[in-house]
Amino acid sequence: MNYIVDENKNGERIDKFLVGAMDNVSRTDVQKLIAAGEVKVGGATASKNFRVETGMVVVVDKIPEKESSTLEPENIPLDIVYEDEDIVVINKPRNLVVHPGNGVSKGTLAAGLLYHFKENLSTVNGPLRPGIVHRLDKDTPGLMVVAKNDVAHRHLAHQLETRTLHRTYNALVWGCPRDLEGCIDAPIGRNPKNRLKMAVVKGGKESRTHFVAKEFFSFATLLELQLESGRTHQIRVHSRYTGHPVVGDPLYDGREDSLNRVPPLMKPVAEKVLEIAPAQLLQAVKIELIHPRTGKLVKFKVPMEEPFSKVLKLLKKECPASAPVFDEDEGFRDFDAQIRFDEGVKDYDEYAEYDDDNPLCITPEEACPVKVRKTRAERKAEKAATAASRRAKAAERKLIKQMKAARKRGIKSEDFVEPGYEPTIDPDLQ
Repeated sequence: MNYIVDENKNGERIDKFLVGAMDNVSRTDVQKLIAAGEVKVGGATASKNFRVETGMVVVVDKIPEKESSTLEPENIPLDIVYEDEDIVVINKPRNLVVHPGNGVSKGTLAAGLLYHFKENLSTVNGPLRPGIVHRLDKDTPGLMVVAKNDVAHRHLAHQLETRTLHRTYNALVWGCPRDLEGCIDAPIGRNPKNRLKMAVVKGGKESRTHFVAKEFFSFATLLELQLESGRTHQIRVHSRYTGHPVVGDPLYDGREDSLNRVPPLMKPVAEKVLEIAPAQLLQAVKIELIHPRTGKLVKFKVPMEEPFSKVLKLLKKECPASAPVFDEDEGFRDFDAQIRFDEGVKDYDEYAEYDDDNPLCITPEEACPVKVRKTRAERKAEKAATAASRRAKAAERKLIKQMKAARKRGIKSEDFVEPGYEPTIDPDLQ
């Protein structure tokens, strides 16, 4: 099959070009064809990084055979947040696999979508993933967008690629991150020691996770996160990499492995938290996208799921934001949950997930009063002054000890210290 490059496709990567030119193929399908040498330009085999130019003829020797569908519709209840002729926004519950794979063939979200929407789903990702644009882990609840036709699917996939589709997550992590906001930039790939896990590895895929601290407790912090990339287990892996695993995460040291970081008096509360948490306390709470048909920005959000909200209520009661939090540099101190770095950051008040009638709401008004926080330079200067004071006191104690030893040996104090000079010490005493 021959495909001619139009002027508007000039400079595109060849895999992206073919995904748009061919019917019912995914980028994965195209990349497999390229790796097998089935894609040629000018008689030469094309590489995966090849960029097409206007007028070029791209030859595909073999059209990929689409996988026959073994997916059977199942009457699985769906929490539909929004629906129109192009997209469906679903609040996926915990303990639901998105699509078949890894030994799971039944009881998936894909089977439920097929039951409820029948043929009104996109086919871009194949028969086993009807309408599926992106995914969530089995034990991660929250918002997902589903495409009802191929045009909408390609539009949403392009938004994911260009980062104009924003997914916002809430996660409760162990400990207190050093920064109130920031970006975790670390490549992710398969864990070489355990193929069932992912890890930050050299040569992994580029991965970035942005975070903002929303609420502090004595041994945990509530974070709001956004993904710049979409790697498997990305938030869970990055959290573990920074030393703050997601609370309840059974795969990345988020359960009993992290209890040793909890102060003894707070361990009963931490153990209670793990009893409540069925798995990782991570939820996709908000999604923003450009509607494929109207071109308008639309936003959707959902409240916290019950286990997550129950844990937050317990922490707010037993160890609220005013509780002392351990910092590696400053020791235990009081954190202010309202402190934000305002430059370049949106007003997070507009993202309040709940109203006054919802007792599970986490709002700045519920946090401790605003306090004046010292700058980094001021804290550094205080630390230097404290260290100098300790050294001076130690020197004084050492001098007193030496003078006592001198008196025992019959050395007079006037012979030991000369007025107007720094103290001198008998060489025999050193």
